[in-house]
Amino acid sequence: MKLPRGLGWLGQPALVVPIILAGALLAVAFNLGDLGNVLARVQAIPVSVMAVALAMGLIYLVLKAWQLRLLLANLGLRPDWRRLLLAFAVGELAVTLPFGIFAQNWVLSTTGTHTRFGRSSAATVVMLLVEMLVVLTLLAVIGIPRWPELQPAAAVCTVGIIVLGFSLLRFERFTRRLAHRLRRPLLHRVVSEALGLIRGLKRLSDPRVLAANVLLAAAYLGALSFAFMAVGHSVGLHHLGFLTAATIYAFSLAVVFLCGGIVSQIGTVEILGMGAAQAWGISFTDGLALMLAFRVVWTGVMWLVNLPLVFLLWRSLRRSPGKQMAAYAAEERG
Repeated sequence: MKLPRGLGWLGQPALVVPIILAGALLAVAFNLGDLGNVLARVQAIPVSVMAVALAMGLIYLVLKAWQLRLLLANLGLRPDWRRLLLAFAVGELAVTLPFGIFAQNWVLSTTGTHTRFGRSSAATVVMLLVEMLVVLTLLAVIGIPRWPELQPAAAVCTVGIIVLGFSLLRFERFTRRLAHRLRRPLLHRVVSEALGLIRGLKRLSDPRVLAANVLLAAAYLGALSFAFMAVGHSVGLHHLGFLTAATIYAFSLAVVFLCGGIVSQIGTVEILGMGAAQAWGISFTDGLALMLAFRVVWTGVMWLVNLPLVFLLWRSLRRSPGKQMAAYAAEERG
């Protein structure tokens, strides 16, 4: 049966399944805590805390956008600031969706920057990897009370990610040969993009580049954690310390990252954060208030900053097919 126009998205499992899963996880979180009490506390968040969250959000976005620019420059890609900001803003708006962060690479590949998706995706992959290293290192060093197995597990995952990352670089020759053998356009395109990704990762594997990006990721995730702590104080968790707040959110992010981006952050982060908060002695109701309040405040900050940028810069999405094909041909020769 054909769905009516406007409801065609209901036939797309990649969109529907994450939405259903997020809704189910949020329903579980609401049932674990006193939702009425939580909503009253969220509504009482003072403007001063929202201002702090906005300031931390701006620091977070500026440092992360700078990181993306530096990584692209290391790949030999230098989009003008309008296209860079547009791509970055779209990526941040879509980050809560499965693989949503790669929306920034799609924008870069379709806005006249002579940038192929696979090549620019190397920058995004490195951003994700260094964020994973930061949160896993924090969990390996600090840990969470009542979860003694977390620290060694985080340490093993940290080493595993480093080994996996450098192991991927060894597939360049195999991927290049496969791309030359394939004759079907779609398969050839997919493998070519994978080759571009591997080549990009190889260029970004310099220790100095990685160290600089780890420091940047630690700085902007620190700003996020400070905002998380401030929101926690505003909903009644006055004794919530910075390291406690950082480990709670780090655990949520680590699990989402290790799932490879196949799950939505909405709902997943909340239920995981409530579990980590309980391990710190915070009740489910207080944990729900913390996670839900931060979701509302932080999402509001991200949309307040990024949505106007998308509206202002949307015209840069236009690009002629001829230029697109010329860009692909030029990069193949390179």
